[in-house]
Amino acid sequence: MSDPAAQRIIDRIDFSRRGPTVLAYGVGVDSTAILVELEARGSLPDLVLTADTGTEKPETYEYQAMIAAWMAQRGIPYEVVRYVPKRFKHWPPYFSLLENVLTNATLPSISMGRHSCSLKWKVAPQDAYLRTWEPARAAWAAGSKVVRLIGYDISPADSRRHAHASTIENALFECRYPLREWGWTRSDCADRIKAAGLPVPPKSSCWLLCLQMVSRLTATLYLWATKLSAV
Repeated sequence: MSDPAAQRIIDRIDFSRRGPTVLAYGVGVDSTAILVELEARGSLPDLVLTADTGTEKPETYEYQAMIAAWMAQRGIPYEVVRYVPKRFKHWPPYFSLLENVLTNATLPSISMGRHSCSLKWKVAPQDAYLRTWEPARAAWAAGSKVVRLIGYDISPADSRRHAHASTIENALFECRYPLREWGWTRSDCADRIKAAGLPVPPKSSCWLLCLQMVSRLTATLYLWATKLSAV
């Protein structure tokens, strides 16, 4: 792809016949590229929504503050939500992903090849917010779905995620993948962000993910220790 901006007129995303549109904004490269491109095309989502785990990297929070100001200048509705635990099996209570891990003495779920922390700390609070968001409630009452924009590009990794996600039916949401519709790679996304005069965001993941390899080693050692203690 040579110039994403040059394709705006011929491949617009038309949301006029659907329910309200929500960009699931992870403050990363892919979702930022969607935000920038839709703003340039005049096809703004009705809401940009971020779920804060409370354990993002400092540079991610700095970028979030900058892009929030950028959206405010353009009148783009932006909300940040957070999972609030209500029931606790262990003490003390926790209110962030890090506190969750420490209180329950567990490893991040990604170290076991699962993604339950993302479902709990990112997907669930966004769904909870949208259930109270009036445009969504009105759309559902009228039999429409809320259009959720997801930042999956055409890379092999995101293609695998998309292949799995596309098999999941949802009565409330219709997921769209603008980057895949445009044929954009991650490199294209970074180029588009820079073309808009914005810095490219850091990788969007909580800093616990940086410990993934250490966690895998710890998990392996624990399993071996368990086996040895059983001998």
